[in-house]
Amino acid sequence: MRTRTTQLAGRIGALAVLSAVVAGCAEGQAAEPRPTVSAPPPVADVPVRLDVGSLVLPIEPYLFTDRQVARLFRARAVLTASCMERFGLHWPAPTEPAADTGTLNPANTAHRYGITDARLAARHGYHAAPGTVPSRTEGKSKGPNPGPEEMLLLTGQHEDGTRASKDERGRPVPVDGCQGEATKALSGDPRKIGNRELVGAINIGSYRDSQQDPRVIRVFRTWSQCMRQYGYTYADPTRAPGKAAEFTGPKATEAEIAVARRDVECKRRTNVVGVWSSVDAACQRRAMEEKARELAAVRRDIRTQVTNADRVLGK
Repeated sequence: MRTRTTQLAGRIGALAVLSAVVAGCAEGQAAEPRPTVSAPPPVADVPVRLDVGSLVLPIEPYLFTDRQVARLFRARAVLTASCMERFGLHWPAPTEPAADTGTLNPANTAHRYGITDARLAARHGYHAAPGTVPSRTEGKSKGPNPGPEEMLLLTGQHEDGTRASKDERGRPVPVDGCQGEATKALSGDPRKIGNRELVGAINIGSYRDSQQDPRVIRVFRTWSQCMRQYGYTYADPTRAPGKAAEFTGPKATEAEIAVARRDVECKRRTNVVGVWSSVDAACQRRAMEEKARELAAVRRDIRTQVTNADRVLGK
């Protein structure tokens, strides 16, 4: 979620905020009561940041990249087709290359803190620039329409949802069907593929909790005051009108671009991204320290799944 314009007054405001960022992810004013925990480690060396291109959050090594996920699901499709063939059913395996957008890192920092690129804001407002977000149909071909027999073999379930141990000819059906067999071949578990729930919870939880931290609340307030100078009333950057009805047309309007440009400018002047991303990262580090053993297993799991997918697809 890059650079912009404006000077001394903005820098003074940003420095005032920076001086307050000396602790880690505080409990802040969470929406729900939470147990008391020891004080987190300090947030060290808060950068003055707008460009998120080089930003890497602590949880990212424990998340699959877009390309890895695409290859995992392609490998599962290939294995599923092979399993279906064993039962005498032709099931098309994908032939096109795995989609690789190359645009989003695992934690989606390009969009995590809202728009940050002044050049893109001036051209596209809150709309995604062409090629930066894959379409919902990109890399997907229309799949087959399975009948009852195919569904039983695919899922390992009867139409009423009960477990199918055998098919109509009395042949044993894999647990969770051919898709389950394929998934297990990649991850070791017929029902799990890709990111583990723990990692997603840390990634999403830090984003949520960071917004309740007093330092982030403070810098949000400063950003809001900056926006008000230009005639815009938004409580914080997450309320900026990226999803407002009047800004969801096929192209950005002049009004949308005007708001987007001021949004990025005020982020630069107040160092919202520097403070917010530092607290976000501190929240992640604290959560990760509490789950160090589980995360070590996640790293091994990622290597296993990627290696198995590479073996199926051939590097």
